[in-house]
Amino acid sequence: MTSVSLVDVTKRYGQAAPSVDQLSFTIADGEFFTLLGPSGCGKSTTLRMIAGFVAPTEGTIRFGESDVTGVPPYRRDTGMVFQNYALFPHMDVTANVAYGLRMRRTAKADRAQRVREALDVVGLGPYADRRIQELSGGQQQRVALARALVIRPSVLLLDEPLSNLDAKLREETRSQIRQLQQEFKITSVYVTHDQAEAMAVSDRIAVLEAGVLHQLGSPREIYHRPATAFVANFIGRSNVIAGTVTDRDDTWLGVKLDDGSVLQASVHPDTLSATAEVGDEVALSLRPEAIEVAGPAPAAADREIGTLHGRVTAVEFTGSTSQITLERKGGDEMLVSVTDSDDLPEVDTEVALRPDPARIWTVQP
Repeated sequence: MTSVSLVDVTKRYGQAAPSVDQLSFTIADGEFFTLLGPSGCGKSTTLRMIAGFVAPTEGTIRFGESDVTGVPPYRRDTGMVFQNYALFPHMDVTANVAYGLRMRRTAKADRAQRVREALDVVGLGPYADRRIQELSGGQQQRVALARALVIRPSVLLLDEPLSNLDAKLREETRSQIRQLQQEFKITSVYVTHDQAEAMAVSDRIAVLEAGVLHQLGSPREIYHRPATAFVANFIGRSNVIAGTVTDRDDTWLGVKLDDGSVLQASVHPDTLSATAEVGDEVALSLRPEAIEVAGPAPAAADREIGTLHGRVTAVEFTGSTSQITLERKGGDEMLVSVTDSDDLPEVDTEVALRPDPARIWTVQP
């Protein structure tokens, strides 16, 4: 096992804006670390710099205490699982898995034993003599995983490894990858654009946009305490509403929204809520499940601080919950998730909404 550190890593191509811009973080020994973001955000470029396939324009990459910035890929002791698996179609399963060991000139007897063990670990022992073309997509993915694991790497790198699988197989395979990672305690760096996938398998997640790190934290931290409007919108579903700080104390911020409503957001140390001053422009993140439908909207004169108002535009039954879509004054859309019942508001009804103040999170607009 080893840690992986990036210090002020930047990657530029020509005169274009940086693909990765001043990226710094440390991945702990044995951690499952995910680079998450939309297409083109720099996550795969970052993974390839860790692997050594791409050289950073600036900055330093370390494995443990060793500077590997200029070290070629074959000397970094990494195992890589590619998006397209990169298997050799003219070889059978055994030969594909053994390829890295042959390149390392591992003794034949040891090589055969390690290949058998790796195939058993991924559940493909009976398929050792099959051709790659005879395997399903999920089985091919497991061959690629076995090939990466068999060399016993210090760092396992996975670049969108599940993107070619159907939804059910993705869920099954991601659970298997997580189990294997925990069993072998390999430091792992995983790239995906799928938020649910990242939340399910990661110890920590780095959320990137346009080459910039927006937030780094555990899945729960990032979901419940997003740092920016981008993170709040990208991770799960959130209602992000712009506003202006009108008052504050050590416990609460008062934030006035564009429709005149005022919400109170709790103050938390080391977050924007702790430093925002009266007059600052901020945004509030309200998760759909943190909002209560409080009944019919009262007259304007009777409206209270901490309450929003909107017109129901859609009600969607989803099983144990229902999703209510509303339109606020000014045309902003909101989503509310409530326990399903027989007395949900009807479409075109004006209702009052009461967000849980403790779960209103202040973020950078």
